[in-house]
Amino acid sequence: MVEPPPASALGAVPRRLRVLVVARQPIDRAGLRGLLEDRDNVEVGGQALSAEDAASALAQQGPGVVLATWDGSHVDGVAALAEVTTAQGVPIVLLADAPAAPELAAILRAGVRGVLLSDATADDVHAALLAASHGLLVLDAMLAPTWTSLVPAARPNEAFHTEPLTEREREVLNLLALGLPNKHIAKQLAISEHTVKFHVGSILAKLDAGSRTEAVTRAARRGLLAL
Repeated sequence: MVEPPPASALGAVPRRLRVLVVARQPIDRAGLRGLLEDRDNVEVGGQALSAEDAASALAQQGPGVVLATWDGSHVDGVAALAEVTTAQGVPIVLLADAPAAPELAAILRAGVRGVLLSDATADDVHAALLAASHGLLVLDAMLAPTWTSLVPAARPNEAFHTEPLTEREREVLNLLALGLPNKHIAKQLAISEHTVKFHVGSILAKLDAGSRTEAVTRAARRGLLAL
């Protein structure tokens, strides 16, 4: 089993990251709770059925991140939930059924910080929650090309357009330039493959790249690395 990213990879991880689970159906809420069972540094700190319930739970329980399900419909509902979490300074991660490009653009523009496909493993979800809680943009690898194809439409403002790479992302980028796969990058940097995957997704989004090769090429043109 792949271990979640260590504290050294993402900064000082809270001893117990509190997660607010949001889903309308009881079976979905139970499923989300099940994904987080037996995790030493993550716990479910509350449940909600809607954006209104989430607002109350966030104010009362102060979780560090929100985990919600989304079936691809009712984008307005997701946007409302993202507006609530953003106002509280809490990132939200969605488990979604392969959202189409316009819907993906809309939810990211609304403030959602992470989108995983519904078949994500418990390890993927765990790592995504930790990454999002430390300010990383988390995208399933299968969604990165869709996101980058819509970057101009999806960005909420110009500041996002010029968001610089973090120090860790630069380290990952330099290893990408060497052609190393995620497994070898993880070993080189002493971080998990999950963390590498999320860094790669963030690099692709920031550089408007549809592939690792394109990201390296664009980075070289911008003087971010020397080939």
